[in-house]
Amino acid sequence: MIQRKEEIDKKYMFGPNLLTFDFRTNKYSREVLVDVATTDSMSSFIKSSLPHILNFYDITLITGGSGCFWLDSTRYQVRPNQLLFTTPGQIRRWYAKDLQAICFFFSAKFFLNAFNDPLLLHRLQYFHTKVGPGELLLNENDAELILGLLGDMQKELNRLQPDSQKILLASAYYLLLRLERFYIQSWGKTQVNYVDKRIGKFRQLLEKYYSTHHKVASYADMLAVTPGHLNYLCKRNLGCNASELVTSRIFTEAKIRLTHTNTLIETIAYDLGFENTSYFCRAFKKITGCTPSQYRKLHIEESYTDTY
Repeated sequence: MIQRKEEIDKKYMFGPNLLTFDFRTNKYSREVLVDVATTDSMSSFIKSSLPHILNFYDITLITGGSGCFWLDSTRYQVRPNQLLFTTPGQIRRWYAKDLQAICFFFSAKFFLNAFNDPLLLHRLQYFHTKVGPGELLLNENDAELILGLLGDMQKELNRLQPDSQKILLASAYYLLLRLERFYIQSWGKTQVNYVDKRIGKFRQLLEKYYSTHHKVASYADMLAVTPGHLNYLCKRNLGCNASELVTSRIFTEAKIRLTHTNTLIETIAYDLGFENTSYFCRAFKKITGCTPSQYRKLHIEESYTDTY
């Protein structure tokens, strides 16, 4: 399951109520980097509006209940047969009534150690919720299929054998690829193969430097390619150009901070690499249709209307 850390995330400075959860590797008789559990069986699972962060990947299948779920700055209506995807570092809040769900969660090391493929998780589009939906609604048959797969994994975890690691790895790999197929079909996406490994490296660099490097040329230099070629690679593999990805990442972070913190807009602008607050506000309005202060007010009012 998960292990609770009573630490404040300094990045967002939300306050002492922002909890961070680490993956618990010693739950079973030996180290296991994957787990399956129902929400009712996890005493530390937060079902309230208390904001919190996971330091691991999580896929939650809703089986009952109503309400809503906030992931970073996006609000999702909770409903049965719905999948919700969380990546490490995202801020979560639940406003759910009678929530029933089963969770599949794992450390990135679970796959990296087995396949030695640092880009594996980059190919799964549902884990890139900063540029796509973080939810997927399944039909009854598909929901039963996923529920069955999770149930089988849960049984394996409860009776570990010498070959359990291989079985869990194969089951998890099949599950993630199945979900990728469902996600692509549901949202009209295109299969991502990452023919060129530099695309995966670009996304890693973007996650690290988005607040200090706003120009495509900066990332192109790091990758030893021209800006035009980087745009070509992104267009070919991701369906959008590099500048769109950079802009999306910057302003997604702005939305997160406006939604989850009381940080001054001037400070947010400076932290995200804008020396001029007026320019930040104009750019934000061009993208979202409203000013940062209007966006913050709207989302505060929206969160107050959520009920359990």
